[in-house]
Amino acid sequence: MQGALIIFRSQCGVRIAVDERLTLEVRNSRSEIAPALEAAEAWLQSYEPSPVALYFVLLAIEELVTNCIKYGYDDCGEHTIVIHLSVADGALTIIVTDDGHRFDPMAAPPPDLSLDIQERAIGGLGIYLLRQLADHIAYERRDETNRLTLTKRLL
Repeated sequence: MQGALIIFRSQCGVRIAVDERLTLEVRNSRSEIAPALEAAEAWLQSYEPSPVALYFVLLAIEELVTNCIKYGYDDCGEHTIVIHLSVADGALTIIVTDDGHRFDPMAAPPPDLSLDIQERAIGGLGIYLLRQLADHIAYERRDETNRLTLTKRLL
């Protein structure tokens, strides 16, 4: 699909633009996550990612969109979470932008993995896994939006 820009809306409403990069516009609804994951996985297959890289992409989308939905907004209004995926020089870049509350995942404390699972506080494990799997993560707050950039080698 490289070289042509294709824009369509999935049955659930995820707006998808495809060319050398993939842009997903995901509404803040849990029903939007599965179509976004399917689109990302289908687009990424042409780059022959390692299983770890594919897992990383799917985890990143699911974890970050879920966190936006659960914690990002005080109102019940519709919000759009924008996810850009691109590949250059053997590395995948994921940029997630949302208009939710300020949240820097790099500042979140890691979970206490020494505790039994029943004793651990709920939350934080997904962000922890992303931090462990990513080659690089950067966060910035710009124009009342959160912008998280993650990179991972494809192979």
